[in-house]
Amino acid sequence: MYETVLITGATSGIGHALVHDLCERGYRVYATGRSEAALAELMAATGCLGSTADLTDPPQAMALYQRARETLGRVDVLINNAGANPRKAPIADTTLEEFELQYALNLRAPYLLGREALREMIPRGNGYIINVVSTCALRHPTPMGIYSTMKSGLASLSQVMMKEAQPHGIKVSTLYPGGVDTPFRAEAKPHYMQPASVATTITTLLGLPADVIVHEMTFRPPFELE
Repeated sequence: MYETVLITGATSGIGHALVHDLCERGYRVYATGRSEAALAELMAATGCLGSTADLTDPPQAMALYQRARETLGRVDVLINNAGANPRKAPIADTTLEEFELQYALNLRAPYLLGREALREMIPRGNGYIINVVSTCALRHPTPMGIYSTMKSGLASLSQVMMKEAQPHGIKVSTLYPGGVDTPFRAEAKPHYMQPASVATTITTLLGLPADVIVHEMTFRPPFELE
């Protein structure tokens, strides 16, 4: 049903594992990240296509989507996976610059890419948008207030996308993964989910029957109870 995938945040962690998994399953993948060296290595290892982009810059985010669309012919699946929490701090100790950076990457970029995807998918009557949020949007942990806020905003945006897209034959899923052992964290967390496990969970959604739509999905490592 789906053949082509655009995925952000593809040069490390969940995104890196997703590209490997998707390419192994035969999807044509357009990957993006900030690191040219890491992206080149990923392209060589998997055969995916791609280009670097700074998603905090709106023109670059929109240009990325158009490059992917032109290169792939069409975008069947958009996976908004890119995200970052550069520093943990109580709200009182944060800066406006930190707030604006997280807004730009964790909320505005998925909005822009999702908007472009809907503009392409709605006339076609087919497509899938997967927004990778975080259980932070459910738990609102401190000291990750800004990150939790932006991810909560993304969750809300994703659910609105679902309501607008579903009547046109387009699936939208909001995903809430729990702890994942990725370079996103300062130290290794072997008791967390492995990126490959998360990738398998996400790509499984693409093979579900057409009459099944996963609106929201929360999944965690065994040690997490909430």
